[in-house]
Parts: sequence; structure tokens; C-alpha cells
Amino acid sequence: MKKTAVLLMLLTAVALLLSGCAQEQTVYQEAGSAQPTAVRQADIFDAATAAPSVSVSLPEDAAPAAASQSASGSYHASSQQSAASRYAGATPIPLDPVDMPTPTPRPDITFEYETYQTAMGYSLEAPVGWEITQDDKTTFIITDPEERDGVNGQIILTYSQVDSSYRTTQIKTQLAAQLEELKRNYVKWQVWTAAERKLLGYDGYYNTYRGEAYDGTIVRGLVHICLAERRLVTLSMKAPGWYNNSYTRVYNRIKNTIK
Repeated sequence: MKKTAVLLMLLTAVALLLSGCAQEQTVYQEAGSAQPTAVRQADIFDAATAAPSVSVSLPEDAAPAAASQSASGSYHASSQQSAASRYAGATPIPLDPVDMPTPTPRPDITFEYETYQTAMGYSLEAPVGWEITQDDKTTFIITDPEERDGVNGQIILTYSQVDSSYRTTQIKTQLAAQLEELKRNYVKWQVWTAAERKLLGYDGYYNTYRGEAYDGTIVRGLVHICLAERRLVTLSMKAPGWYNNSYTRVYNRIKNTIK
């Protein structure tokens, strides 16, 4: 009986010993510890290779979407967005003539007048102090010595002989030819519709024009032609664009007093 009890105790001890060894082979993770993660090589297309962007100032006329260059010499969409945002709120460029601001009106100019006797035989009233820059048997030119907006006002009187077959209806063709010649001096040009108007008491035609020179100077003027018997007489005016009304009054004074 005692031998049986001892044998049972030995078997129990062996079983406990074997059980302890099995437990030592299993390792349990502590609660709350981080789980190991698999490590892989980064994909080369995901790697960030661009250096931080460096701000590059753009010219004022650069397109809004113009890209800025980074320190590495490459261009990036983020730089394009940055450049675009710099110009997004810029003031729109006004379009001539719709969006241009209304220019400040020029004050009227008043002139004193005196009578001039021309070499071609006509007398007329023109502003005091204007310079006679040509006076011969076919041409009389009187010029305002004061330049306004880059232009010196000027009145030109000319005449030429025509044969007896010349008719008043041909004046329109002559008028159009003179205006076409003046057009060569301007990059922008506008003429109105020719209309009938007497000069020296004879039937004639006149037309007005507006020209803009290469430097932006604006010139207004008119050409008036009549057939005085066998003479084709032309009275022309050239004026600074923004003083057109003042110089038109000079033309009217000369037209009404020439004889």
C-alpha cells in the first residue's frame, strides 16, 4: 500500500515537471505592448525627391499660370498654384475704349484774332500770335506756337488750278484722296461721312477725321474743299485731339472771314 502511494506521488511529480517544460516553450505577449510590423522597401515612385521650393519673382507681364523654379531646377504644380494665386486678385487691364476711364476734360482755349493777308490774294482772320510757317502763291500755313498734348494746332489753305471740265461732284473723290494721304501718318484712323458745305461762297464738301500716332498722340482735324470757278480751294485744320472744339472754332472763324 505504501509502495503504491509512493509510485503515485512519483508519477504526479513527473507529470508536473513535464507540464512546466511545455509552458516554458510558449511566450505570451504582454498586454498593451506594440505588435511588430513587417518592414518593406519604399517604392521609388513614392519617395520625395524635390527640394523645398524657392520663391522666384516674375515679370509683371508674366502669365498668371507661370511656374516658379525650385532650388533643384525642377518645376512643380504647387509652384504654379502659388504663382497663380499671386495674380488672381490683380487689377484687370482696361480695354480701350470700353473700359478706359473717362479722361479729364481739357479747358476751352480762347484766342484773339487779327486779319492776315496771304500771298495768294486771300485775306482772313486768324489767332493773334500764331506763326506763319508758309506763305506763297499756292499755300498759306499758320501754326499755333504752343504745343498741347504733343500737337501744334495748324490751319492750311491751298489752291490749285483745274480745267473747265472739272465738276463739283468730283470734289468727293479729291477729298477722299487727301484723307487717304493723311491716314499714312497714323496707326489708328477714323473718318466720318462727307457732307456739303460752302467755302468762299462756292459749293463744296468737307469731312472730319481722328488719327492716333505711333506714340499714342491723338490728332483731330478736317478737310474742306470747294470749287471756286477754276480753282480748287482746300481749307484744312489739324488740332490736338482733346482740344478739338477750341480749334474747330478757329477753323469756323477763318471759313467765315476768308475773302
